[in-house]
Amino acid sequence: MILQKDQIQDIVQRLEFIKLQLADLGKFASLTWQVYRTDRDTQRNIERLVENVANAAIDICKIVLAGEDVEMPNSYKEIIIKLGEIKVLDEKKAEKIADYAGLRNILAHQYLDIKWEKIKAFIQNAGDDFEEFIKEINKKIKSA
Repeated sequence: MILQKDQIQDIVQRLEFIKLQLADLGKFASLTWQVYRTDRDTQRNIERLVENVANAAIDICKIVLAGEDVEMPNSYKEIIIKLGEIKVLDEKKAEKIADYAGLRNILAHQYLDIKWEKIKAFIQNAGDDFEEFIKEINKKIKSA
């Protein structure tokens, strides 16, 4: 991987941002459908957290693909999956992270009950999934 110093710095900043966002994930561990459905502040907060994490991951993947001189795929999900295809990320992990990019789009277009199931899965799994994502990206930038 050929990354410039400023690209590495951008990646590191975004990784730190993801960690900061995920540190707040515990606040939502006991979130229920009833609270999500009726408390608009809580709903906005968790949805914004999901969006922030997904956007930061997408940005990281774009920077890495640019450093690999790989053609940029058309969708955000494809951008993340591409990192699995070129072995920057484990392919299964890339697919999980790509699903979170898809959730980002669902937040704007789906009904509450559909969003809730995916948000609940994010709350339960994103911490572990992004911990691995961060480790893999850190390995790549250290070898750059």
